[in-house]
Amino acid sequence: MFKILIPVDFTEDSEKASRYALTLATAAPQAQLLLLHCYQDYLADADTDTPMDMTDSEEVTERVIYRNVTEAEEQLEDLYQQLRAEATTRNEHTRLERAFIHGLPEDVIVEEVQRFKPDLVIMGTKGESNISRSFFGTVTTKVVQDLNVPVLTVPSTYQGNRPVTVAYASNFDTTDSKAILQLQQLLQPFNPLLQCVHISKSRNAEQDKKQLDTLKRTFAQNSPGTSIKYTLLEGDNVTKALQDFVQEQRINLLALTTHKRSSFGNILNPSLAQKLILESEVPLLIFHSPEDAA
Repeated sequence: MFKILIPVDFTEDSEKASRYALTLATAAPQAQLLLLHCYQDYLADADTDTPMDMTDSEEVTERVIYRNVTEAEEQLEDLYQQLRAEATTRNEHTRLERAFIHGLPEDVIVEEVQRFKPDLVIMGTKGESNISRSFFGTVTTKVVQDLNVPVLTVPSTYQGNRPVTVAYASNFDTTDSKAILQLQQLLQPFNPLLQCVHISKSRNAEQDKKQLDTLKRTFAQNSPGTSIKYTLLEGDNVTKALQDFVQEQRINLLALTTHKRSSFGNILNPSLAQKLILESEVPLLIFHSPEDAA
């Protein structure tokens, strides 16, 4: 059973992520999706001694909280029913569930991953912040760092829905071959054209070329008969080079592996994470090195 967790906050961004998840799920023989809404009411959670300047303030507050909870539950149910109907027409073996949990999204998502044990978490990006606290933006970046399961972020501007041209950005990590194989297995129903790309700084170009050749041979031994195009690009700005490559090659899904305790962990520093996660024009699939789970 292929399991996907989708945090939602009912923005267009989260609905887009939900439907992207549905596309992946219904292409699998059997899949289970969990729609997760983390409800946090700031009126209920506020820690303040300042009295509310209104008559019967406690009663008014209770009514507002009840109304907000009810509206959120109805929105989750509406989204669930829509996706359930779509899933049934695509693949009768796809299972869909929903969960409505009170708490901070960055905490609840991590807890629900431990309980549900998904193979993949899919989140939208560029959700709008409001009083109910968005799942997206900085929350997405934090969740990516805290989880040890693959996270797929879907940008709000993305118009596609099928991963047919895919790029894996290699940093010559020892687990690159495993990540590429996992990527192939995940996207097998779509039979995508897969490219492996490394961005090399000019002074390291010759050495990086040798390492790319080594990665090519290693993967060919581990997965014979697999067709992958390998590309070495030069550029001091890794983010820009990747974005240019995605546009030129018409890539519609970019994948990479991160380390939390290594030099490549810099991929998730605040400034670079914002560029890769929040400014990517295509879905970004982030694998975590098994070494981080140790």
